[in-house]
Amino acid sequence: MTQPGGESSAYKEERLELETIARRFEGTLGLCSARVDGPDAVLEVGGDEVFPAASVIKIALALEVFCQVEEGALALGERVTLKASDKVVGSGVLAELAEGLSPTVGDLVYLAMAISDNTAANLLIERVGVFSVNARLAALGLEKTRLSGKILVHETKSGPPATEDFGAAASTATDGDDGRGERSPVTARELVTLLRRVYRRDGLPARACDALLEILQKTQTASSIRRGLPEARFRDRTPARLFHKTGSIRGVVNDAGIVATERGAYAVALLSKGSRDLRPTQDNVARIALADASRVIYKAMREE
Repeated sequence: MTQPGGESSAYKEERLELETIARRFEGTLGLCSARVDGPDAVLEVGGDEVFPAASVIKIALALEVFCQVEEGALALGERVTLKASDKVVGSGVLAELAEGLSPTVGDLVYLAMAISDNTAANLLIERVGVFSVNARLAALGLEKTRLSGKILVHETKSGPPATEDFGAAASTATDGDDGRGERSPVTARELVTLLRRVYRRDGLPARACDALLEILQKTQTASSIRRGLPEARFRDRTPARLFHKTGSIRGVVNDAGIVATERGAYAVALLSKGSRDLRPTQDNVARIALADASRVIYKAMREE
């Protein structure tokens, strides 16, 4: 049974739990989840609030790469030459390697997704184009979620901002490349919409969706979603499979993906901003809050 706002009456208790988690958090949370293979009922708190995406926007980038491959505009075996001017700060390994290296497009997708390599992501953005990524998102019905440009280019050149806002503001760029792609605007609800459409192969090349789901299983960075899932008692009896991408910048910790269980699958987006806890550890208050939210959402989606 679904209420006018799209939220199932069965989610009332879990929504109250999520609201409590959000109230306790020192910043702002955006939480959203929905089954990918069932009713359209959505469990959300702050689902339409805009957040800086950090590396979660790489989901949209990887999707565009795979779509262009299926459409014949790009080949995964195509090689891209790394130049010194391509290197940016932040996560990854390419910034530490010698210029002249020529990884394939497929290599770059793996690096950008599995270890969140920012230089690899920027080489892909250069190849497929900001406009193409955003046109794809718009065609899928997303109104607020966009790629604003290459990642951490401005900060690499100019250093950290003089005044720290702890991720309170997303980029407002609408055209071109502002060099602040880490602040690309996203909402939890639209990320869930995107992931559901990928899972359902809805309006997208099926093989592109398959490729994206495969690469989303290879993410190696610490996951708040996974932290909220039950641990496997036996290696061959994992209670849930996770397809996801994390992202973080100062004041921002995000995680979005699909959780597949024996009772079905659900899409989930956990976003945070405004936290002054900048520790990169599992004790970070945002990571704890998002893990708590993941735990509540897992319970709700299994009971649907």
